[in-house]
Amino acid sequence: MTTGAVLGLVALVLALIIAGLFRLVAVLDSAELTLRRLVAGVRAARRAVAAAGELAAAVERDATVGQAALDRLDELKRARPGSDGPAGQGGAGPVSLPLRPGATSWSSGRSSRRGRAQAGQ
Repeated sequence: MTTGAVLGLVALVLALIIAGLFRLVAVLDSAELTLRRLVAGVRAARRAVAAAGELAAAVERDATVGQAALDRLDELKRARPGSDGPAGQGGAGPVSLPLRPGATSWSSGRSSRRGRAQAGQ
């Protein structure tokens, strides 16, 4: 083989090696970007888990407070010992409110208005 052919073959091999290195750099760069995105996703997931833990603790506290309030409401609703009837349970019992002066039922209200209007003439 002549030196020119050997030099050409060496140049070709070096060109292939350089092309392979460029390809390797491109693949490694892509892998680095993928890993950075993955790390960012993991960090976001950690923050979300921490926030979910805090939210769960808040819900648990609120549930405890709510259950205590419901228990207190049930206790207030229960009849007091020795009492009888709704009035004895802390309520006013059945109440009927008096009618306003001049108030009547709807059907009789029409006729009474007509009667008042005629009386005023």
